[in-house]
Amino acid sequence: VFETAPDGCVIVDAEGIIRELNPQIESLFGWERDELIGQAIEVLVPQAQRQGHEKHRLGFSTKPRSRPMGIEHDLTGLHRNGLTFPVEVSLSPWESPSGDLRVICSVRDVTERRRLRYFSEGALLATEEERQRIARELHDDTAQRLAALVLRMREVGSEGLGETERQSLLDDIREDIVEAADGVRRIASGLRPPELSEIGLAAAVGAHVRSLREGTGFQVQVELDHVDPFLDLDERLVIYRVVQEALSNVIRHADVNSARLRVGIEADSVFAEVSDKGKGFVTGESSESGGGLGLLGMRERSALIGARLTIESAPGEGTRIRIDVSVASREG
Repeated sequence: VFETAPDGCVIVDAEGIIRELNPQIESLFGWERDELIGQAIEVLVPQAQRQGHEKHRLGFSTKPRSRPMGIEHDLTGLHRNGLTFPVEVSLSPWESPSGDLRVICSVRDVTERRRLRYFSEGALLATEEERQRIARELHDDTAQRLAALVLRMREVGSEGLGETERQSLLDDIREDIVEAADGVRRIASGLRPPELSEIGLAAAVGAHVRSLREGTGFQVQVELDHVDPFLDLDERLVIYRVVQEALSNVIRHADVNSARLRVGIEADSVFAEVSDKGKGFVTGESSESGGGLGLLGMRERSALIGARLTIESAPGEGTRIRIDVSVASREG
């Protein structure tokens, strides 16, 4: 059972020395069995956590009982190559044939579970941010226009209003209604641009670029190929959202007034790439640079369709964000 257990299992003595392990431990941590036997269990723990781990190990030896480790803290394993990964560990005391205390440690790699939790939390945050954005737009624009229309409609019914004035007021109200309807259409278009299903990704992206130019003066150098025959609607939407968020990040954080956008087919992949020559950032510190949630949203959307998202940036070197959707098995 020990050898064939689905989780990694390692047996240590009261001093924390590894006495036995199963093949799963070798796979998880990249060590050969003979290399680990006789070593302290802390060799599988990141350097920064070893002192605390030793303290907890000694505490377990005084009151041995079956229990999970790290109830209040996330646990991390250290691979032989120096990379760390999240783990779950369960401890069970065991008395060896010689009567010595041994501890059986069951180790499970929870990288995938942690990744899904990370995406799930990010999705909730992104959804809430989107709801707040829509609520702000409805309150600041549409609701204000409708409130003003109610007041102006009351004016139309005023007894002292002449026919010419009444007609002029009705004309103004008609214009306000058209503008309010345009505002609602703009919000709806932000949720799912109608161009995506009606005339394609390039048209939708082009319309968004024009909207940015007209609304903010931001310039985008565009190279758009016709890629719709290779993509389904969900893939078009994800690419559109990545482009939209990437351009938004440039405007908000890059400290430049232009960017380059390319959409095309390359090496059996449909790709979209946004690049700028702005101030850039350290990719591992994106959340502190202000783009963390946006980058997380892009990663999450890309993962949903099996696309690859590449983010390249460095301080003073600009930023390049690219999404690749494999279409190797499809016909255009």
